[in-house]
Amino acid sequence: MLRKLAIRNVRRQMGNYLIYFLTVALVTSLLFAVNNLIFSDNIDIFVVNGGESAQNILAVATVLISAVVAFVLSYAGSFMLRLRKQEFGMYLTLGMSRGDILKLFFLENAVICVTALAVGAAVGLFLFQGLMAVLTNLLDMEFSIAAYSGEGMLRTALLVAGVFFLASLASAFYLKRVSIYGLLHGAKKVERTVRHPYAWLLLSAVCLGMTVFYGRAFFRQVDAVMLEGAQLDRAVSMLLSMGIFLLLFHIGLAKGVVSALLRRPRFRSRGTNTFVLRQLAGTLSVNSLMLGCLAFLLSFAVIGADTSFMVKRMMGAMLDQEVPYDALCHASVPENQGFLEESERTMGEYMEIREKIPFGIYESGGHAFNEFTGWYREYVKGGWDWGDFQDAFMALSDFNKVITPLGFEPVSLEGQFLIAGNYLETGQVDWSGMIYEHGGKTYTFSDCRTDYPQFCYHRFYVVLPDEAVADMELREEYAAYRTAGEKYDGAKLWERLYDIAAGYGRGAGIDNCGFTLREYSRMEMDESAAVLVIGALFTAGVFLLLSMAILALKTLSAIGEDRRRYEILFHLGLGEEGRSQALFRQTFSFFLLPFVVPMAMGIPAAMAGQHIMELGNMEEGISAMSVIAGGVALAMAAVYLLYYMAAYLIAKRAVRVK
Repeated sequence: MLRKLAIRNVRRQMGNYLIYFLTVALVTSLLFAVNNLIFSDNIDIFVVNGGESAQNILAVATVLISAVVAFVLSYAGSFMLRLRKQEFGMYLTLGMSRGDILKLFFLENAVICVTALAVGAAVGLFLFQGLMAVLTNLLDMEFSIAAYSGEGMLRTALLVAGVFFLASLASAFYLKRVSIYGLLHGAKKVERTVRHPYAWLLLSAVCLGMTVFYGRAFFRQVDAVMLEGAQLDRAVSMLLSMGIFLLLFHIGLAKGVVSALLRRPRFRSRGTNTFVLRQLAGTLSVNSLMLGCLAFLLSFAVIGADTSFMVKRMMGAMLDQEVPYDALCHASVPENQGFLEESERTMGEYMEIREKIPFGIYESGGHAFNEFTGWYREYVKGGWDWGDFQDAFMALSDFNKVITPLGFEPVSLEGQFLIAGNYLETGQVDWSGMIYEHGGKTYTFSDCRTDYPQFCYHRFYVVLPDEAVADMELREEYAAYRTAGEKYDGAKLWERLYDIAAGYGRGAGIDNCGFTLREYSRMEMDESAAVLVIGALFTAGVFLLLSMAILALKTLSAIGEDRRRYEILFHLGLGEEGRSQALFRQTFSFFLLPFVVPMAMGIPAAMAGQHIMELGNMEEGISAMSVIAGGVALAMAAVYLLYYMAAYLIAKRAVRVK
């Protein structure tokens, strides 16, 4: 009998369960798609560790997100119980035991679980192929229909079953303890009004100011990281502090703004303002912490999604900066002479070499330039030997030979030197007072550039006229290669070159001998970006769906109270249109409060991305930042409108006076 009653109840309550069911089905489809990606043979397209690194990261992410889903669905389950508390109270009054009610509720959840799993899996079949299309696009590979994984399907089923089990336990705990009176008359409880609303508004204003303060401090710390080599942990702590104050801002705003408006006679006397404000006052106050938490989650969902796409764009610019040529090999002299020739022969087996550009790095035996920077003194104080910081020089002819094929104008130096920095902090040094004397000649400062690609592994090097380096010791031989541009097995070639380098002493270490391959570096960066983008989209999508579901279910959980109050408006003479407008303002305000600031977070996220690209001399990607932020905002707005319209239409039907 309980089984038939559970199925009948699910059918009868389908209108109320629609949002809950839709959210669970969509989250299940996301889990299905990601789990199939993790355990599919297609993960082998990753070259780093055979895909194990990407697989482990995404697997941990799905487990953590599933734990969040279980917690949120437990919270959402309480709203579903409030929708039906009078029904359950009636069951108890008619003699049904609490154990029977628990079994009934568990069976209903089981029906929803199985149905949501089936629907989610069906949607996930297509979502998985879409995810594979995104992945192959990020990896610059050709898309083909991917095979599904039995292990991924099983893992999804287990995760969904575990989520529903935990959610059912929380609901069962509530039903076990609540009284019959609480079930039958809980709707008649009067919510307390907020005391001292202006104090809450003051707190909200202070927290908003602190949010802006920590946001600006985060920007300054990013400058310190990029320009001065500062640690990233301070920037992360500032970002978290900004999130905490953002949470407190929403709590204060939810508790104070409506109660403060109720104290303004002019405003509350207009139309149905008093009714709408009183509807919102208690609801916002009671749910202020929930609204703050949702705003926190949505804000970091926006930041995460924006950042993932921005990092993808940045990595493309970083590739041109760090690996400007198809291949670059170097070897210390005289310890590793022969490495360049052997590496070149090996590369010829995989690619057609069109051009070879040899150049060298020289040393004078001194450290005047390193000492001038100031920061190297700190290293020496820490126990380093000045011998570890020999000045590095490059001949002007070699420098022009290596920069002109990349589109840079050749440099002219007459009795001057040029500082070429591979780190932005080099550009923060005031080199104008530096005078270099060598070979009886004096060389003055010409320019300091940090926008040239990386040609060697020193923090910076000095470009001098050829006659100045003629008597210096050649310390490192370099060879840059340009190829025909055809595809080749970059991972296999990297392994071959690594083995060759290992035979010369210390592997691929930059102090001895080493190499870079543009194709392998591209694959590494694309894989990192792919894992980041897919993980961020998965997390942001789940957080967005759960947040919108909680807002919608919380709105519908108060339908019992709202129905009677809107009936009173009807008897007072307010027409259908007026009641619809009042309901719209009530529900839209509740939905909007935790959503506005997270949507606006796309603006500072885009500004941060643009600023980082400016610092990193990546001008070609700056214009894409606003497009990325706008696209993420539009996608979130579409989900927001979908959930809001569903909640509003269900609420409107529930309060309609027949």
